[in-house]
Amino acid sequence: MLIRTAVQTLDEISDLFPVVEEIWREVFTPMIGPEQVDYMLIHYQSISVIEKEIAAGAHYFGLWWQGELVGYTAYELKDDRILYISKLYIKQAYREKGLMAEIFKWYDDLAQTWQRKQQLRVNQANRNAIAVYQHRGFTIVKEQRVAIGEGFVMTDYVLEK
Repeated sequence: MLIRTAVQTLDEISDLFPVVEEIWREVFTPMIGPEQVDYMLIHYQSISVIEKEIAAGAHYFGLWWQGELVGYTAYELKDDRILYISKLYIKQAYREKGLMAEIFKWYDDLAQTWQRKQQLRVNQANRNAIAVYQHRGFTIVKEQRVAIGEGFVMTDYVLEK
């Protein structure tokens, strides 16, 4: 059974960060290259950025399985209709063990309780994640291409359920 623990303090963020960095390098380096991963870790997933996101209302959770921190997830409540899943990552060694199904069930329950649509973004090159999201009932509602600085671009799909 997967256990979620809220990440709120600087110490908890610091404990989570090695997992963040490991997963981002493993998942995104083949898609966007090491330079963009480095840039995004500094500007989008550094300890200080995560701390600011939490202070602004984002909810981060460490994901634990059999006593090990194996991933993390985060969500935000946007306006009155969206539960935005901003982060959803599991270490490679722990994929295909049904852990994502537990997280999706939790998000389904939250969305139903709050009567909100679920929304997330995914890199268009992340075919495995897209297939998982579509299997879980998400549909692509639009494409997004965003310049993020220093010549880097994020090319994503926005999915909803």
